Amino acid sequence: MGVFTQALGDSFASLPAPVQAFHTAGNRSYAGFADITRSRSPYGWFILKLAGFPPAGKAVPVSVTVEETGGVEHWTRDFGGHFTRSTIRLTGSAGIIEERLGPLTLCMKLTASAKGLHYAILTASIFGIKAPRFLLPKSDTWETADHAGDFHFSVTATAFMAGRLIHYQGSLKPQ
Repeated sequence: MGVFTQALGDSFASLPAPVQAFHTAGNRSYAGFADITRSRSPYGWFILKLAGFPPAGKAVPVSVTVEETGGVEHWTRDFGGHFTRSTIRLTGSAGIIEERLGPLTLCMKLTASAKGLHYAILTASIFGIKAPRFLLPKSDTWETADHAGDFHFSVTATAFMAGRLIHYQGSLKPQ
């Protein structure tokens, strides 16, 4: 059973079929395109650099490969040759996962519905130092099905003193 299936329990079945398929256990690969906008503030640039997020661009080719080993998902996102790697694991609390992007670790609450999968950041740490609540990034991240029935993602992160750090959205199809 995959990380997301375990984290969401019975609510996993309420997700749109493309979102369920994307988070089904095992190794998988998807490809598509994304539009990416980034913060221009020095603080925003620093946070995005630490986490390895991609540069801005329109209709950027993107592929996502997920390899699952020992209950941990290893994600490799290729945004037109810029790689963002992370690991995702269960935390032991229902509906909560941990994602590590370089020195940045996020604990996120997952909420499943017929609309899709929503991610909310609960805690963040950099180099193991927990961010105080006022510095905690906020996320408006959704995975849904688009009009063509493909997997669609929309990721927005904002932070104190930086405003919107990044927004990227697009659609993916299984490969």
